[in-house]
Amino acid sequence: MKNFSKAGLLILTLVTPALIFVFLKFFGTNHYVLSYYNPQTDSNGQVIVENGDTLFKKNPEIKLKSSEIKLAGKITVINYLPAVCKDSCLLMLAQIQRVNNLTIDIPDLVITTLADSAYMQHSDYPDELGKQNWKILLTGKEEATDVMEKLSGSCQDDLHNMLVLVDKDGYTRGYYKGADPEDSDRLMAEIKILQYEYKNSTH
Repeated sequence: MKNFSKAGLLILTLVTPALIFVFLKFFGTNHYVLSYYNPQTDSNGQVIVENGDTLFKKNPEIKLKSSEIKLAGKITVINYLPAVCKDSCLLMLAQIQRVNNLTIDIPDLVITTLADSAYMQHSDYPDELGKQNWKILLTGKEEATDVMEKLSGSCQDDLHNMLVLVDKDGYTRGYYKGADPEDSDRLMAEIKILQYEYKNSTH
């Protein structure tokens, strides 16, 4: 009788976690929803609200002087790389390198680095920079600043050390301090959340 009880307890211990996982997978709801940023404003600077919902700026593409950034259909992370990259800039590139590793499992993820026109190859730059899903677009500092302000809003500080997350519809979904490992962890988690939402979308 004791052996039967022990066997039953063992089976219960092994089966219960599996049942919980199956329940959460098929009946659970993901309540972690990413915010939208950069609301639309009218000529008086007032946020536009329609049917009780705030309207947000949508950028399916951004035109540069010599090229364009196509944001529609991709999860995009955008940053700026100055002509001289030292200290916090190199730390930022190291964090983007971690984010870039997600492209192995999330092929819809693209990293776009706006590089200063005086950008030169540097021995400390990650090998992945400019290859596959990590693109480089040459631009000047002023133009790069305009792009980052357009995506993040002029209220943001230190635009040149910022990472901006844009969803497949061109909406800004997050800002992150490029050299901060904790912010990079948050970015990576929120990219996975976006991917999960698209994967499980009924639309």
